[in-house]
Amino acid sequence: MISPLWDTVILAVFGFLSGSIPFGYLIASAKGMDIRKMGSGNIGATNAIRVLGMSWGMGVGLLDAIKGAVPAYLALQFSPLPGIVGAAAVLGHVFSPWLRFNGGKGVATTFAVFLVLAPFPALTALGIWILLLLTAGYVSIASIFSITALPALIFLWGRFNPEISVIAAAAGCALLVAWAHRGNMMRLTAGKEPRTKLWKMLWKR
Repeated sequence: MISPLWDTVILAVFGFLSGSIPFGYLIASAKGMDIRKMGSGNIGATNAIRVLGMSWGMGVGLLDAIKGAVPAYLALQFSPLPGIVGAAAVLGHVFSPWLRFNGGKGVATTFAVFLVLAPFPALTALGIWILLLLTAGYVSIASIFSITALPALIFLWGRFNPEISVIAAAAGCALLVAWAHRGNMMRLTAGKEPRTKLWKMLWKR
């Protein structure tokens, strides 16, 4: 690599481009559907499960996770500021240039990034997501609260002494994910947000 600064810049560009790949849109298009006009209109895993069924939807979620995990892993190896690279991948997912800077809500990609950069806090946040989904029944509430908790979890997990860019990136991603869910928050306030019946999602094909 060239220098620590340029390593970060190059990896951040790679992270953004990796994150920007709209797998949900591409898979739905290959099946003759425009996912943006179906279900909630989102290209992420939750809507892909609704539109394409559990198998394809989980595939979208896995690919959305991989496109965040790969840049984050490379950043740990070659960049002094890995958080910047991870945040760039999430930014690319939410603002995909291939879809006129529209994209997903960044939840799967954010979890994947921080499972690499701060695994134990990310696993705790993922546990919060599962708990809230099972109890509240709203994917949006589970996503917003679990991702918002991530910066504090990373900070409080003091014995791992995370690099400051990781905490800053987690805070930035939390704001970004909350912003991407602004429509959900408006529907929640109005009592119009649909609940997710997890058992039905798990058996949908």
